[in-house]
Amino acid sequence: MKSSGARTALSNSRQRPLRRILAAVAAFALGAGLAVVGAAAPASAHTGDLLAKAVCNTTTGEYDVTYTLKLTNVGSGLTGTTKWRVGTTSFQGTPNSASGMDRGPISSKGNTTLTLGTESLPGTTKGGGPWVYAYTSWSDGFGKGSDGRIEGLKGDCSAPKPKEIPVPVQPSIVDVCGTSGDYVVEPRAAEGVSWSISPIVDGKAKATATAKPGYVFTDGTALKSWDLEFTNVPCIVEIPVPPKPAASDVCGVDGDAIELPDDTDTVSWTIEGDPKTGAATAVATAAKNHAFPGGATEQRYEYTFTNEPCPVIVPEPVAPEIVDLCSVDRDDVVLPEETEQLVWRVEGEPSSGSATAVVETKDGYTFEDGTTERRFELSFTDEPCPIELPVPAKPAAIDLCGVDGDEVVLPADTDTVSWTLEGDAGTGTATAVATAAEGHVFESGETVERFVFEFDQTECVTPTLDGSSAAALCVANVPWIDFDVVLTDPDEQSTGHTAYLVLSDGTNTEKVELGPLREDGTIDGRVLWPGAEIDEAGAPTAWPGWKQLPNGRWVVTEENFGWTHSLTSAFIEVNPELSIDLEYPPAVVGCGPASKPAGTPGTPVPVASGDGDGQGLASTGFAGGPAIAVAGGLVLAGALALAVQLILRRKRA
Repeated sequence: MKSSGARTALSNSRQRPLRRILAAVAAFALGAGLAVVGAAAPASAHTGDLLAKAVCNTTTGEYDVTYTLKLTNVGSGLTGTTKWRVGTTSFQGTPNSASGMDRGPISSKGNTTLTLGTESLPGTTKGGGPWVYAYTSWSDGFGKGSDGRIEGLKGDCSAPKPKEIPVPVQPSIVDVCGTSGDYVVEPRAAEGVSWSISPIVDGKAKATATAKPGYVFTDGTALKSWDLEFTNVPCIVEIPVPPKPAASDVCGVDGDAIELPDDTDTVSWTIEGDPKTGAATAVATAAKNHAFPGGATEQRYEYTFTNEPCPVIVPEPVAPEIVDLCSVDRDDVVLPEETEQLVWRVEGEPSSGSATAVVETKDGYTFEDGTTERRFELSFTDEPCPIELPVPAKPAAIDLCGVDGDEVVLPADTDTVSWTLEGDAGTGTATAVATAAEGHVFESGETVERFVFEFDQTECVTPTLDGSSAAALCVANVPWIDFDVVLTDPDEQSTGHTAYLVLSDGTNTEKVELGPLREDGTIDGRVLWPGAEIDEAGAPTAWPGWKQLPNGRWVVTEENFGWTHSLTSAFIEVNPELSIDLEYPPAVVGCGPASKPAGTPGTPVPVASGDGDGQGLASTGFAGGPAIAVAGGLVLAGALALAVQLILRRKRA
């Protein structure tokens, strides 16, 4: 039973998926079919009803026809686009696309009524009007064509009989010179008439009278037009009357003339007759399209000329010379000599500061301009005579080697003479200028004296310390430095005259003054090594690199110029400087605390360290450092000997 049940269950389990698949296929097919039916049904239900309504317009006497399209059975969410056109009175078939539609598109949504537009038909139309066609496309892809027209027109639409009004007359025009002032005189307002006047272009304009609706001209027309033309005659420009030209009427006739102005764009000049004959006329003629006040185009000016003989022309005189010296008492006017043509005289006194020299022509003579007199206004200064000063002596100058020290030593300015310098001694040349004060002059007659200086520009010889030396030595256990300084400075360029010895290890520096140089630029002598001291008897009391403990012992230290023990060189300095070899006296010659047994009265005992306990090794003439090294070597030798003995014992054992 169980086995059979198991098979049955297995069989059922295998069959269930198959049944489920078949059921799903059937459901899908059924749903798809229903969907197709559901989609097709609404689309096929879209409808459009095209309607036309006519109203008689009693003003125009025409039918105003309004076309509408009523859309029904359209889903509320669908949008549409409608295009349409007006056909003829013959039916052409309901459209099945928007092709050929010349109006629209008009948008819509859902069910609605669209106003397509309005057309006018003659009021005498009877029966049906023209067919109107429309085509609507919806957003679901469905399209629908519609058609319709107005029916039953009786042809009884007419407007009231228009009122007759007089035929208007042609408007007048204003046509003046040129074109800027031309215009059409607009007619006065009249019942039932409207006017249209175009702008004037190329001398032409158009005036149109139109009968308003409900009116007609007595000749049965409703429109009258006139073509108007204008001339373009240039305007006459009025110009002022020119002044009478100047004329020359001199002696004789050769110089007689009328001085005509230059021609302009508006006036040209001519001369009628000849001044040399005694009469002439200047004529001013207005240019084309121009006129003088009153309309005249010509102005005439009459001239008469005399014929008196001319005097002899004399050359223009030269202004006389004046003598204008200091103080007015010596001022004077030097007149030219009198001739058969000219006479000279002086008006006024030069001592007053001014005078006038006057020259006149004699009878029968004249200057070129026809006058007979020339006046020369003369002015004289009233400056006091200057005080004479002796010519100053040439200033001193300093001319050294090179250029830096060269100069001109100008004297101090005084109340009567001031000094300035032109140029620069450093360039090799300079000029001292002495200027006399106002109211003064040098005996030479000049107010400025100049003194030129030339300077030698040979380069200066650089100072040296060649030949200078310094040496360390130990004398009676005292470290000394012997020195010999020689400054060679032929051009006196050195700025220092005291010699120094400079010791330095790069960290510590000591500058020892050796003393001022003698007049010959040398100095020699001996100085203690820095850190060394002696008493009045010359016995040493201190050494560099050593210090004495309270118990009397001397120990090696870095203090008291201990660093100088490592020096190998130094500098001699004056300005310039010189590097020299210099070392502390070697230990073999002493120059340190004496080496005697400890406890000897008055004798210092060196030790190997600075602990001051009195247990250091005794020195026999060498510095503490070497003694410590020897003692260490002895200890090392003893240890080595002991090690050898131990090795031998082990071998024997």
